[in-house]
Amino acid sequence: MLSAADWTQMTADLAAVRGDNPVSITLRRGATTVAAQTVRVARITSAAGAAGGNRSEEYRGRAVILGSTTLDIQVQDRFTIAGAVYRVTIVRPNRRAGVMAEAEMVE
Repeated sequence: MLSAADWTQMTADLAAVRGDNPVSITLRRGATTVAAQTVRVARITSAAGAAGGNRSEEYRGRAVILGSTTLDIQVQDRFTIAGAVYRVTIVRPNRRAGVMAEAEMVE
């Protein structure tokens, strides 16, 4: 079982990781824009495959987003970094030490 001190240390460690290469993102949620938030975004993989049963291949870059415990992010949110548009696909449920989400490049 993790102690309160363990959780405090994990929160501090994740804050240090975010602070090492912070990026400000503005999430688009339907017709709403969420205020800019500071996160860490890192590429986790690239994938190519058939989209929608087509024989043509499509490239999808994937990224992980790391934010503080108060990060306001939801599945289907979109954001742009360096001209690339990303769509959030997963928000991990454990938010005790920080918020982690995954996104895929869609444009």
